[in-house]
Amino acid sequence: MARPARIEVHKFGGTSVGDAARIRAAAGLVLEASRSSRVVVVASALGGVTDTFDRVVAAVHDGAGDETRRLLDEVRRRHLDVLGTFDAGGHGARDELAALCDELDALVRAALHLGELTRRSRDRFIATGEKLSVRLLAQALEQCGLAATAVDADGFLETDGRFGAASPLPGPADAAAAAFLRPHLQRGAVPVVTGFCGRAPDGATTTLGRGGSDLSATWLAAALRADEVVIWTDVNGVLSADPRVVPEARTIRHLNYREAAELSYYGAKVLHQRSMIPVVGPRIPVRIKNSFDPGGGETLVDGKHTPGSHPVKAISAVRAQALLTIEGKGMAGVPGVAARVFRALADEGISVTMISQSSSESSICLAVPDADAAEAETALKREFRLDLSRGDVEEIGSLGGTALVAAVGLGMAHVPGIAARVFGALSRRRVNVRAIAQGSSELNISLAVDQAEVEKAVAAIHHEFGLHRLDTGEEEHSRLDLMLLGFGGIGRRLAELLREPGARAFARFGLTPRIVAVADSSGFVLRPQGIPAAELEQLARDKAAGKRLADLDGGTSASGPVELVRRALEYRLARPVLVDVSDADDSAAGFAEAFRLGCDVVTANKKPLAGDLDDYRSLIARARELGRLVKAEATVGAGLPVVDTLEMLLATGDRLVRCEGCLSGTLAFLMTRLEEGERFSRAVAEAARLGYTEPDPVTDLSGLDVARKATILGRMAGFAPGANPVAPEGLVDAALAGLPAAELLRRLEQEVDEPMARRVREAASAGRVLRYVASVEPGAIRVGPRAVAPDSPLGSLRGTDNMIIFESERYASRPLVVSGPGAGVDVTAMGVLGDILRVAAERR
Repeated sequence: MARPARIEVHKFGGTSVGDAARIRAAAGLVLEASRSSRVVVVASALGGVTDTFDRVVAAVHDGAGDETRRLLDEVRRRHLDVLGTFDAGGHGARDELAALCDELDALVRAALHLGELTRRSRDRFIATGEKLSVRLLAQALEQCGLAATAVDADGFLETDGRFGAASPLPGPADAAAAAFLRPHLQRGAVPVVTGFCGRAPDGATTTLGRGGSDLSATWLAAALRADEVVIWTDVNGVLSADPRVVPEARTIRHLNYREAAELSYYGAKVLHQRSMIPVVGPRIPVRIKNSFDPGGGETLVDGKHTPGSHPVKAISAVRAQALLTIEGKGMAGVPGVAARVFRALADEGISVTMISQSSSESSICLAVPDADAAEAETALKREFRLDLSRGDVEEIGSLGGTALVAAVGLGMAHVPGIAARVFGALSRRRVNVRAIAQGSSELNISLAVDQAEVEKAVAAIHHEFGLHRLDTGEEEHSRLDLMLLGFGGIGRRLAELLREPGARAFARFGLTPRIVAVADSSGFVLRPQGIPAAELEQLARDKAAGKRLADLDGGTSASGPVELVRRALEYRLARPVLVDVSDADDSAAGFAEAFRLGCDVVTANKKPLAGDLDDYRSLIARARELGRLVKAEATVGAGLPVVDTLEMLLATGDRLVRCEGCLSGTLAFLMTRLEEGERFSRAVAEAARLGYTEPDPVTDLSGLDVARKATILGRMAGFAPGANPVAPEGLVDAALAGLPAAELLRRLEQEVDEPMARRVREAASAGRVLRYVASVEPGAIRVGPRAVAPDSPLGSLRGTDNMIIFESERYASRPLVVSGPGAGVDVTAMGVLGDILRVAAERR
């Protein structure tokens, strides 16, 4: 059978080869990959072995011979125990392990005799961990039926001579690696190569420093012109933040090489930025996977740019930093000041982790590791001693206990408002920013904060950009994503208005509204990328025909609004808004969950705001605490600007004395028809036919709907007259609620028609007309029918018009009157649309 042309390099970190079970699992992964590719394996030392070797080195320096022997015996025993679980027959693996362990003993005995372990000897000593590991993994692969060869990279991978932090030599390393490994691949064998080490020009063993095994893998991949590198680790790819800081951090599906390098520099542990260098030129993709969960999340790193649903990909942080500041008016306009700063630090071998300079050139701020701060400050004062004596430089100082936080993503370039959102998120969490830096590429916004606040800062930015949610694969800066709770007449009409003319109204905010979910009492339909117009129209037809959303194709059963909110906000929606146009009793819980998950609320449903006063106060306080918006215009005046007018009065310093009015277009319509001589039952039937009533007309007729409106109005005015909703004087008994329409009309005809006609006649005989009035003032809300003068503002109402009269300190002699249509699907849907526009204005 022809050998596959595809080449893959698979690197296994220490935890992925931590014991016999993990080595077997790694061998299984290589076996699977070998079915479609020729495979090169790079392995780290067994988990914890390098740390043990570091303890041996420390013991050597302390002259603790007994401790070194104990530790080395532990290493020998551990590797031989793992080998004992494999069949070593005929391969000499046990002899090779024993020889390597004997070499370790000899190195340590010589070091104890000399009193030190040189950097050269230390590299040879440390690299033995990888040499032991690859022989175990090669043996496991042989047991799986694969031809495998343990290969020591210090026999062919050419590096410079920087012991402890060597780098492969471009050209010689590539040629030697390809020449050494290709024969193994051509004969169908799997080379299992030591990571982390190479060969110095004089033939000595070198180690590659931090991220060395990853660098080994990517360098070999480039030398072989491999098709892919797979980094096997113990996490599901690169996460959007440190999960110890942000437990809900998610795997990033895709990163550009530059994004991966930036995240590594600022503390991400999965990849080191040096490991990206070899694969960038040949554009070899790197896949980061979890050897403990191979089918779980993974991250692909390549040269492509996929901004996803938000320009920021991840938040990273590096701790234990110090800020150095050089200040002086004499620095302005003087060439070479920055060069002197960095030369002075470079001469001391101190790396700068962040730079910030004021536009006036009178201040340079830079970050260095905390451990180097004192030495760096001394070096700068020495370099600028004459400038300090002349006063050109006024101060050189350092501030320790600093952390650097970075928001990283190529998609930030040319997208306005990213920095504003970063600093807004920090401001809301009261995190002070000490210094800021951003390159012209806009790949990274870096900022320095007090180390005690780093976790708060990372979490705040992470949540601001919704990185804890599933990526929808779209850019979000111009969208407003709506979840409709309720898809009856009002919800369906609102959906129509959001297309035309509503969509044009949002254009002035630079936003496009779209519906991502619709829900009824049975369940919901969720499309995180927006419900297409054709599907939305079909859903509307199905609902109008009496079908349940849960029963439709793509429908999902749900126990209530909380489930809809949680499921929808698993995705990274843009400016999400929960729009409640239902009559649900449990919407308040949905609102609270929406606030918690970063979602604003627009409601036409009165129940959540008109229930128990403590519940109302708790809900509003929670929204304010989390910075979420609650818009409820349609709960009081349908399409009339009642709430807006009240808020404007209060915001401008006016004090409300009382307000009263007719707050039900349905009851206003009934009063008009009764004046015109119509019987009550027939007027109710007509109102229901025209769509003026609630789904159950008794909600209107009992006065409960008006009582809720009055309660909400009183609470918004700050009157809050008690913990329980007001008990209205209704036109019918609330016990009639829930009756079928025909039975309700029969009962109204028998029990209510004549008493209502009598009340209308009695009012007329007194020269008055009957109106259903709500009166709201401090300490009292009264709701019920009232006889009023026909030439009064309330007496002049006709049809479905509502009216609210505000009496305030400013509007005392001539009250402020708001009047207009107050019933019907159209006006209510328009009121809700107006609130969504208000959200758009504040969230643009």
